[in-house]
Amino acid sequence: MFVMAEPMTKDGFITPSEITYQDSKLSLLLRPLEEKDAAVIHEAVMLSLNSFRTFMDWAHRELSVEGQLQRIRKSQEGYAKGTEFDFSVFDKNTGEFLMSATLGPSRTPNKKALSIGYWTSINHCNKGFATLITKILTTVAFDYMGCNRVEIGCNKANEKSIRVIEKCDFTFEGRARNYFTEPSYEMIQNGYYPDRTCVQYALIPQDLKSLPWFEEIKSKLVIKP
Repeated sequence: MFVMAEPMTKDGFITPSEITYQDSKLSLLLRPLEEKDAAVIHEAVMLSLNSFRTFMDWAHRELSVEGQLQRIRKSQEGYAKGTEFDFSVFDKNTGEFLMSATLGPSRTPNKKALSIGYWTSINHCNKGFATLITKILTTVAFDYMGCNRVEIGCNKANEKSIRVIEKCDFTFEGRARNYFTEPSYEMIQNGYYPDRTCVQYALIPQDLKSLPWFEEIKSKLVIKP
């Protein structure tokens, strides 16, 4: 069920203030980042850091609660301007933080396109959350926000992310070489994967009728403006 909204960004995106997903087993809350999230997100990042270092360049930077707070404030500015939409994902019943997810700007000239990104807390990996949240964000982007292209990409060696993308039935569009940050020697020594090739996937509105999960996910969402 959708609750339609009036507020729109400069590029025409309708902006949700809260997304709830409910099925027989799960009750999830997706909402924009708040300053009170800083300590919780930082704790999840530090617990999960070893699993992030292979493919995430930011995992090799100095990390702190204060740094997370600054990121959240920047995220809030981006959300207000309609340039990027960062969400914290919680178990609605327990209040536990599960993962971080983003609908960010596309690298294409299409102003109505968005790109999905996410990371899952190590305590909640291998539970299907990345796949489910990707489906939720895809549904919200197309059916609520007015997006006409959703893209997602990852390092060609990131087999877990590729499985998520393929479970969500995205169409493979190609490989982009030297796409990611050129790693330093220290980053490689600390576990960063040196090949910078990105495999890119996308969906457009014409693809939606062939997605076996789209209508089911849509029926389980409530979105607040």
